[in-house]
Amino acid sequence: MRIDSTKWVNMPKTYEKNQKVEGTEPTRTNRPDEVTISSEARMRYSETTSSRAEKVESLRQAIQDGTYKPDAKKIAERFLNL
Repeated sequence: MRIDSTKWVNMPKTYEKNQKVEGTEPTRTNRPDEVTISSEARMRYSETTSSRAEKVESLRQAIQDGTYKPDAKKIAERFLNL
């Protein structure tokens, strides 16, 4: 194998210190980040949380009673479909 130094002349100078260009410094603000949630999103969330809470509570009760029997084939299918 032969390595010629002329091939390396045009490589980017990755390890050299970058020089700052005037006027390209990022501006920093002291404002905190904000998140806004639309009224439609709030409405959809409130609709889903009540039904979801009921389902979670019924599953919790079935587990405590010992009556919860998950289907192993369905679980395996869900893993394979990821």
